[in-house]
Amino acid sequence: MHDQARDAAEYDEASYTPDFYSFDDPTAGHAFRMTAYREASEKLLVVLNKTISFLAEHGYSRSKTLWGVAFALGHPLTAGMSMLEAGRELGCTKQAISKIAMDFLDTTGLPPSTSLKSEEARNTYRKTNTNKYGTKRNHGAHAASH
Repeated sequence: MHDQARDAAEYDEASYTPDFYSFDDPTAGHAFRMTAYREASEKLLVVLNKTISFLAEHGYSRSKTLWGVAFALGHPLTAGMSMLEAGRELGCTKQAISKIAMDFLDTTGLPPSTSLKSEEARNTYRKTNTNKYGTKRNHGAHAASH
């Protein structure tokens, strides 16, 4: 045996158990950056949600823009309410609120909340309703010109 105390790094026996504490080590690289990014993202969403609550409590509760952003983020203000119901309450269409929500998400690069339709569902809706309404508009414009 050794006469002196050995440094743990010199042991022949290796530990194959992951060192979870190293994930918070700034020198660890990718794991640290992802942790910092996640924490910053969570803080940003808290600030955004508090901003929506603040505006709703201070005279902007009738704003379709506020409601569009709230739907985009899945804010508790929208819990149990559809865009159709919100639109009726605000005197606008659900499409107006949806457009604001999607514009906000496109601008910020945030993913849609779980309360919004998937990209596939939106594309299907766009195709079926564009054809349906496009035909009526074209027919109406054609009829008006005669």
